[in-house]
Amino acid sequence: MKKSMLYMCTAGLLLGTSLEAFSLFSIDTTQRVENNNHMIKKYEKAIEKLKAENKYILEEKKKNPQLYEKKKLFEDLDDRYVYRVKLNGSKAEALNFMVKDSVVSLSMNMKREEKNDNGYFYSSQNFSSSYKIPSDVVQEKIEHKVEGDYFTIVMPKKKM
Repeated sequence: MKKSMLYMCTAGLLLGTSLEAFSLFSIDTTQRVENNNHMIKKYEKAIEKLKAENKYILEEKKKNPQLYEKKKLFEDLDDRYVYRVKLNGSKAEALNFMVKDSVVSLSMNMKREEKNDNGYFYSSQNFSSSYKIPSDVVQEKIEHKVEGDYFTIVMPKKKM
């Protein structure tokens, strides 16, 4: 009985008094609507940027479909081994390739500079990888080539 009386008094007090009177419940609806509209515009711009990026990606894929093919990174075929390194848009010319002491070594220093409305952007990444050449490979006949977005190393096997 005491609790219900307390609830009724509290409800009456809240109904009889404007919510503005309580600083915890102070609501500026105009400010809130303005903030919401600002957020809507912000996200609409972000959505438009994402749509433009998707359009660009799809156009690039149409122009260069070989860049977007998925290939196995390693294949053990009857007459050769094939190793592939995904370039992810990097220039193959920047890749250093070397065969020495039964090891194939690859290295690349990728630098990117960009200037836009938000300022200047610079990034540098290094990549290196080494593969032991299997004993059944003819080292003098190892070849490498660029296939779309892959750097491919072909290691012919010795004929048995």
